[in-house]
Amino acid sequence: MLQTKPRVHLFITCVADRLGVSAAESTVNLLRLYGCDVQFSELQSCCGQPAYNAGHHDAAKQVARYWLATYDKLLASADDYIVTPSGSCGAMIHHYKDLLVDEPSQIAICNRVLPRVRELTQFLVDDLAVTQSFVNLSSFTVAYHDSCHAMRNMGVYDQPRALLKSAGATLIDWDSSCCGFGGLFSVKLPQISTAMLDRKLDSVTNVMSADFLTSTDLGCLLQLDGGLQRRSTRLRTLHIAELLDPASVVHAK
Repeated sequence: MLQTKPRVHLFITCVADRLGVSAAESTVNLLRLYGCDVQFSELQSCCGQPAYNAGHHDAAKQVARYWLATYDKLLASADDYIVTPSGSCGAMIHHYKDLLVDEPSQIAICNRVLPRVRELTQFLVDDLAVTQSFVNLSSFTVAYHDSCHAMRNMGVYDQPRALLKSAGATLIDWDSSCCGFGGLFSVKLPQISTAMLDRKLDSVTNVMSADFLTSTDLGCLLQLDGGLQRRSTRLRTLHIAELLDPASVVHAK
């Protein structure tokens, strides 16, 4: 557990900036509630994942160099972290070493910056050792979806579950299959993406009786919410930061 007040440089991601503002706000609220000094640089950019996934690796490298240079200047001490409410974007950043493998100067920056990058729930549990919640979710049943990138590339599995359980939520786990979003995958191969989504939504019938469906990634939640709306269910999708934030509309009297 960290002994000093950590300074957190918030990497908010494109999806949160454009489509998940409330999740971004809740991320800031949570970090401050747990004693963090939250900083936000307007110089931050996309992580480069869309270009990378589309095969435009030269463009992705350009974005990666800029992103690394920006955060390398911001990190001032060993108590500085870069925290994002997206395991997908966090995973892309950790891929920079592979992307820039032929550029020794960039690898040197990677070695300084990448060890400071955390997904939100990973940071709260692994670095801040959070075990208590500021909200009471004991009256809610929550279905949790594992983001592929967060789970497989960032090691995020137990952390969000621990946070939800500490808040008293009744937790429903799905199988760990992909929701079919995959960023550009859902745009380029919509039929396959939709088939994967339908299989996911069909996989556990009691999920539909939950009050909320949550995840660490807004992209997954956008995909799942679209499928749920077509099925006309009452199940609401919310980023985990919104569920755990006492200032969220979920907890408004």
